Amino acid sequence: MNTSKIKVSPASPWKRIFAWVYDWLPAAGVFVLVFVIGRIIAGVILAHYEADQISEIIRNHPLWWAYLTLATSSYYIYCWQKSGQTVALKTWRLKLVNANGEPLGITDCFIRAFLSFGGIANIWAFVDADNRGWHDIAVNAYLVQLPKMEKTAEEKKPLI
Repeated sequence: MNTSKIKVSPASPWKRIFAWVYDWLPAAGVFVLVFVIGRIIAGVILAHYEADQISEIIRNHPLWWAYLTLATSSYYIYCWQKSGQTVALKTWRLKLVNANGEPLGITDCFIRAFLSFGGIANIWAFVDADNRGWHDIAVNAYLVQLPKMEKTAEEKKPLI
């Protein structure tokens, strides 16, 4: 068993913001997917209505917006709970961990997602001594910068 530890430091506020912007791309893809699935389900449930009537019915319905928000947030919650990294966090070599250096539990992930207000909470990292957003402080989480790791000989090989 390897008991060596990797030295990490808090992610800079700017890297947090860049990762946040980058993460809108996969989140938008998830949003479109759940939107289409939800629209199909609504079309089946409300089959006796015309398409424009279905759109009008669901457009302002609170359950529709709750579904879209929860389903899109599930991308973040799943990634944070599974490995502590979304697509953008992997790209920027950032990782979300609790105070013990482990991935967050599912409850903390839900709380963090709810308190992030779509990522706006990251702005607080510019004034916090540990570069944490208020959603991180609430669940005692840290977004840390991982060091560059040396590539193995296999990883250095050309693709072709």
